[in-house]
Amino acid sequence: MSALPLPSGREWIFAAKTFAASMLALYIALAAGLPRPYWAMATVFIVANPLAGATRSKALYRALGTVFGASAAVFFTPLFVGEPIVLSAVVAIWTGGMLFVSFLDRSPRSYMLMLSGYTLPLIALPTVGDPSTVFDVALARSEEIILGITCTSLVSALVLPQSLGAVVAGRVDGWLGDAGSWIRDVLGGNGDARLGETMKLAPDLRAVDQLIGQLRYDPEMAAVVRSARELRGRLVMLPALLSSLADRLAAISNETGRLPPELEVLCWELDAWVASRGEAHRNGSRRLAGRIADLRNRSAGGGDWNALLRHSALARLSEVVDLWSDCVTLKTQILAGRRAERRPSLRLANVAAEVPHYDHGMMAFAAGSAILCLFCASLIWIYSGWDQGAGFVLIAAVAGAFFASLDNPLPQLKQMAVLTTLGCIVAGIYVFGVLPQVTTFTGLVVVFAPVYLALPILIARPKTMFIGLLLAVNSATLMTLQEVYAADFTLFVNGAIAAVLGVVFVIVWTILTRPFGSALAARRLEAQGWSEIASLADGRSRAAAPVFAGRFFDRLGQLVPRLGPDAADKSAEAFAEMRVGLNVLDLREAVRRLQGPQKAEVAAVLSGVARLFRQKAADASTASAEADLLAHIDAALGAFGEPAAGPGDGRRALQALIGLRRALYAAAPPPSPPDRPALARPVEADFAIAAE
Repeated sequence: MSALPLPSGREWIFAAKTFAASMLALYIALAAGLPRPYWAMATVFIVANPLAGATRSKALYRALGTVFGASAAVFFTPLFVGEPIVLSAVVAIWTGGMLFVSFLDRSPRSYMLMLSGYTLPLIALPTVGDPSTVFDVALARSEEIILGITCTSLVSALVLPQSLGAVVAGRVDGWLGDAGSWIRDVLGGNGDARLGETMKLAPDLRAVDQLIGQLRYDPEMAAVVRSARELRGRLVMLPALLSSLADRLAAISNETGRLPPELEVLCWELDAWVASRGEAHRNGSRRLAGRIADLRNRSAGGGDWNALLRHSALARLSEVVDLWSDCVTLKTQILAGRRAERRPSLRLANVAAEVPHYDHGMMAFAAGSAILCLFCASLIWIYSGWDQGAGFVLIAAVAGAFFASLDNPLPQLKQMAVLTTLGCIVAGIYVFGVLPQVTTFTGLVVVFAPVYLALPILIARPKTMFIGLLLAVNSATLMTLQEVYAADFTLFVNGAIAAVLGVVFVIVWTILTRPFGSALAARRLEAQGWSEIASLADGRSRAAAPVFAGRFFDRLGQLVPRLGPDAADKSAEAFAEMRVGLNVLDLREAVRRLQGPQKAEVAAVLSGVARLFRQKAADASTASAEADLLAHIDAALGAFGEPAAGPGDGRRALQALIGLRRALYAAAPPPSPPDRPALARPVEADFAIAAE
């Protein structure tokens, strides 16, 4: 294990601010005579974040979640206090139910929902013996937590606040640096070697979404939320666009891998333009758009298979110009912060929408498991008559809620058990070895400084954030600081044992109830993707292309981390399936206005695609692209030799058929359809999105 790097200046500033806020919250809580002042101190470590926007969002939703959960405790506890088993069931259902709802919200609000779930047992269970105190406990806990939140927010905002601007700038540079590299590799004929790397963008979008969710809480960056969302939509479309472009360039290359001369020169120019900056980039985009349009017009007379592929390649290149031009424009907007334009001029009209994919079955299983886990822990407490059983149940509730969304939470739970034990040791050293020697608050600050100045440095680092947070919160709460020093060794040890056993119980529960790991979730996600394409093909789903693209990529972001070493190998297949879905949508839209043999052949193609992907969803090991589907696609291509529909619909359907053939049968020999009239103008891209 490598040694941790020395703290940077920013980390020391964050540590000093966090420690100062925690001591301020503790001082005010003690002075105000709040019953549990240590909760105010612990809350500071929970809410603190090096970035002001993230601190504000977490502070807001922690306050709301606490008040909501406290209100539920005040309502439910008196109603069911005479029926401990019923109350346990109510508490468990509330906690698991709010956890399920939190899964449905990808914004910072999800923290509020999850927190309100386990705040109910934190307040209700300790007051079971005396339900008349539940309102006082709920009020005090709300006051203590809001006090900690207020101190954290004020110190974060007033003392050297750190804007999200620098973080966003770094992330945007990273995203566009990777995107530019991928584009240039595809243009240079190295798409197959690098296209798999675009898969890493799928899970990265979770981080992108979280960052966008925090932007509106940062005054310096609130103006660029729209631009950030526009950039996200274009990043989502990039991998499938590059997959399609790489396929078309490979298809029209000769045996030595060389493109036709005019396209080879165009790719060189586009490569140089992607690498350019400033005025050269702006002028280059207009010149390249004109060059591509001219090539498409000059080659519009060809109707053979190779000519159609050249049209398609030019359409892909045109989309790359539009997408990359928009990305550079949006980067400038985002970096401008408050000075950003309200409505920047963008070229790509339709991009992926922000549509999350939910596996409701797995979500319900996770929430249901948390409900049963908490209920069983409560039964152990009830029937054992354990004095410290409430602490055991509370820790089980928190541990179960925090890691419920993971396929295999065991590594995190085991780490939590170790850190909880270490937190108990730190608290014990302070309670019985250090605090008896302290007589003033200044002395308290001095003895706390070595530990609680160091832990925020761990919190500031993503890799050690969980370690620092658990050590800080557990040790602060287990000390149970009061205005007058009082320590009971037996009570402390019982509380520490209850905390550790609460985590151990969740570990055992997880081992017994989750033996399948991530494999089941991965299979379900793949099957759900195939089922959606089948539903698009047979007309059961009428999702617009931006919605399908957004949901597909979100599902891919959930799938990639579960694939492990196989993730890169599945990249081409995944993006080919995304292209299939987009082409199916184009066919489904065009078929409404087609007539005669064209309509019949396109309907047969859609039926074959639906059948293929239903088979894949049912059993991927036995499903394969059938020869009769290829025959239907070629027959549909041939049917456009006698266009019976409007030329726009015919061109759209024709190009979608070409896209389907390349996505499903890239290795098949060229079709031999009957002669058909030359296209009046270049066909549109099979990748182009047209909202219904």
